[in-house]
Amino acid sequence: MRHRALTTAGLCAAVVLGAVGLAPTASAGTPAGTSAGTAEKAPGGARPAVEGPDFNGDGRPDLAVGAHTATVDGVKRAGAVTVAYGSAHGLTYDTAHILGQGTPGVPGEPVPDARWRAVSDYGDLDGDGYDDLVLHWLQKNMVLWGSKDGITGAGTALPPGDYRADSPKLLGGGAGVGDVNGDGVDDFVSRGNNGLSYGVSVLLGPLNRETGKPAGVWHRDSAKADELVIGTVYVGDLTGDGIDDVVASGGVVLGNGKPGGVVLKGSKDGLVKGDPFTGPRKLGTELPSAFGDLNKDGYQDLVTGHPDRNQVYVTYGGPNGTGTTLKSRSYSQASAGVPGVDEAGDNFGSAVAVGDTDADGYADLVVGASYETGSDPVATAKAGAVTVLRGGPSGITTEGARTLTQNSKGVPSTSEADDHFGAAVAVTGAGGRPEVLVGGNGEDGFKGRVWRLPTGPGGVTGTGSTSFRLDTLGGPAGGGNFGYRMVG
Repeated sequence: MRHRALTTAGLCAAVVLGAVGLAPTASAGTPAGTSAGTAEKAPGGARPAVEGPDFNGDGRPDLAVGAHTATVDGVKRAGAVTVAYGSAHGLTYDTAHILGQGTPGVPGEPVPDARWRAVSDYGDLDGDGYDDLVLHWLQKNMVLWGSKDGITGAGTALPPGDYRADSPKLLGGGAGVGDVNGDGVDDFVSRGNNGLSYGVSVLLGPLNRETGKPAGVWHRDSAKADELVIGTVYVGDLTGDGIDDVVASGGVVLGNGKPGGVVLKGSKDGLVKGDPFTGPRKLGTELPSAFGDLNKDGYQDLVTGHPDRNQVYVTYGGPNGTGTTLKSRSYSQASAGVPGVDEAGDNFGSAVAVGDTDADGYADLVVGASYETGSDPVATAKAGAVTVLRGGPSGITTEGARTLTQNSKGVPSTSEADDHFGAAVAVTGAGGRPEVLVGGNGEDGFKGRVWRLPTGPGGVTGTGSTSFRLDTLGGPAGGGNFGYRMVG
């Protein structure tokens, strides 16, 4: 592979540095008592103690952002991925890594209109103590490996599989990362076909950094074992045992053809059938999702957005997969207490994230509505908005719900047509206090931007918020759709 940096038509030195990798600054150093590469692991090893991905092992969460129409070495719309690192003062810009296909170590070459960008999930897939970044699109999967210097370009394209028991075909429609066998190393989960059946395929970690070959393979025939044809998968610890579970959904129940799903509980011996999953489905498509404990009962809960329906769904976790006291329910802008008006095409649920935004100890739900139109139907058509629904002892409540746009006090820029503010959302705590991150890929003529909204006892606020673009981090100044997808 020819070694090429991520550039505009003219050479940008900062981009070259970003592409080959910069060591983190002192301000982003390892906290006392934690060695780089040996950050604390949660019970079962499924996630590091830090909330969010930690690609450089310094104990502070980092952020990955896709820019799918960025120019790479003069190749238009080839796509790029940016990784910004956390520090004691929050996300830093001067240590960001900007990568494209052409960055040394990244598989492939820049291709016109390839739109390489699909940041999807994270986890320690090779067991070295650093989180790795997963890019998933259609039937293609790539891992960019973490290190003491973060995501610098070392990457491996996962073999697509060839319909064998030891090499199942990995299918599109959804993939996830988590430790489903409880051995302390994360695993890669996907829809798959082993040559005999469709179902859930698991590539057990550690994955080989050179070839992507897993330590072992699980495949579950969902039609035979669960009487279900699945369309997608989500991975998180709904059962609270420290081992991640798989939600197989988006399909139909055999026999009656009705929508259905199931929680498959992780264990050292394989996936075990748990409770039915009644959340939303979109056949063959992974919906926006997030895991977090919304009612602080010790079980993670699953939130899924369905922007086509302008809804978000909350499924509460429990010992067999779903909660026994709090039942699943959905929310829209037509729900009592939710700000705004439920209008076709708003895309309420285009992105979801979970985190404590008001310092009350309960995780809250952040919902993007990337096509929301403001008070002026022409000037603010598809400008976008984000809504925060608070968590509490009884789960999500609409009491105290709030919506923010670029016209909210303190938020940089102004709501304009096609900004798509809310295309991506995340909650991160890199500086010790959580921030809500909002991507708007249409901002500035589809250059795209990410906003950082402060939080505190009063909740999310625009006061003191900032924003950054791809060129803020040393990348191309042209159109890139920066902020369309984020992992943070």
